[in-house]
Amino acid sequence: MARVARSFLLLWLALAVLSAWAEPAAELDAAVEALQAGRYADALATLQPLAEAGNPRAAFYLSLVYQKGLGVSADPAQALQWLRRAAEAGDAFAQYNLGNHYLNAEPGDAGARKAARWWRKAAEQGLPLAQHNLASLYALGQGVPRDLARARSWYRKAAAQGLARSAEALKELDRMEGAASLVQADAQWLAAQPPGSITLQLLAAGKRDDLEALVPQLGGNLKRPLLLYQVRSGQGRVMWALGYGLFPDAASARAAVAELPESMRRHKPWPRSLASIRKALANP
Repeated sequence: MARVARSFLLLWLALAVLSAWAEPAAELDAAVEALQAGRYADALATLQPLAEAGNPRAAFYLSLVYQKGLGVSADPAQALQWLRRAAEAGDAFAQYNLGNHYLNAEPGDAGARKAARWWRKAAEQGLPLAQHNLASLYALGQGVPRDLARARSWYRKAAAQGLARSAEALKELDRMEGAASLVQADAQWLAAQPPGSITLQLLAAGKRDDLEALVPQLGGNLKRPLLLYQVRSGQGRVMWALGYGLFPDAASARAAVAELPESMRRHKPWPRSLASIRKALANP
């Protein structure tokens, strides 16, 4: 009999613990329904004590109440206070919103660094929007060192949860990594290069689009950037030309022909000085 009584007591304690967890969850659900229905006073009456008792999700919703002025006067300071409390307590949505706040409130790298910190916390909890934003910081090198591998990893995690923008971002990364680097070699850029520099002129065409269409086909394995410049021939014809790399002398340029794919070597690339390109620019 004593064993039965003890077992019953343990069961009752377990149910009491479950009830203690379930009760705030039910109250929170009711408060969210009240918010959605526009019964802001009812929502606030529930959210305030829950938040003050340390419920992070209640604190998150309370931050929205004060941010948007739902049944109260909008109070950005109060909203930020509750948002921080929720984020520090581990609420992923609050961490995501706090990252957004810092990115907008503190322009430049300082805000991006703080955003990265909070987005990472939310991303590690599986929030796809935070995963996407963190990936974008890595792709751009804002607030974190530029790291396309990490960007791809976070985009992939968000895309796996159905976030379409992350799937599109992955395609864009593929495009970026698969295309050779292209530099517009205008008069200002050419003037800034070391005197005596040489490039390998690959080919020329009448239309810029024809050359730009070739760039993705060259792939991302080229060791040097491609130069795009518009020149006027000796007969006065305006042409667009594509160069490969910068070299200190013609011999170095000729040696680099071996770096090119066979499709480019067939055009018999030839060393051309940047000085000659500057003289022949169609729009100097």
